[in-house]
Amino acid sequence: MLYLTRHGQTELNWAGRLQGWMDSPLTERGQKQAHTVGAKLKSIIGTDSVILHVSPLGRARETAIILRDYVNVSAQKTDERLKEIGIGDWEGMTMEDIEFTHPGALDGTGRFEWAYRAPGGEAKDEFLGRLQSWLREIENAKTLTIAVSHGWTGMGLRSEYSGKPFEDVSAKGDSHEAVFQFSAGIISEF
Repeated sequence: MLYLTRHGQTELNWAGRLQGWMDSPLTERGQKQAHTVGAKLKSIIGTDSVILHVSPLGRARETAIILRDYVNVSAQKTDERLKEIGIGDWEGMTMEDIEFTHPGALDGTGRFEWAYRAPGGEAKDEFLGRLQSWLREIENAKTLTIAVSHGWTGMGLRSEYSGKPFEDVSAKGDSHEAVFQFSAGIISEF
């Protein structure tokens, strides 16, 4: 069984800036959100032993440290495949900055297609491919797992697992306090 959560709010989140592979520390609110997630996980999992899979980005690692106070972690693994989508030259910018410096770049057929056009960013197939790879590995391992990742990464994993389009799972993707359970082909939110 897999439980998926996102890192707590960061300074860049608070400022409305896109992070991608950039990093910034959790805000005080972000730390509280991580404690809320930890308490949720403790109430769901109890004292069962879990393997914690964490994105290598600092904000996810900082969140994982807080979660360890709530759950019985038998092992922790850092996995590059859980990183946020890379948006290259647009990291650290606001949406308004992008529209100003790259007019029309945010236009397109879907809400999320703009990210795959970022100069120096990650291609859609590359991003989704690494998520598919990680998810297959976890499904085959059949261990109790908690993953700490990011907004886009979480939406991508939920899309891949459910078979639903990215846009259909995105409505819940921005919550820093959501916990998603992947079990028997069904995703439940706590």
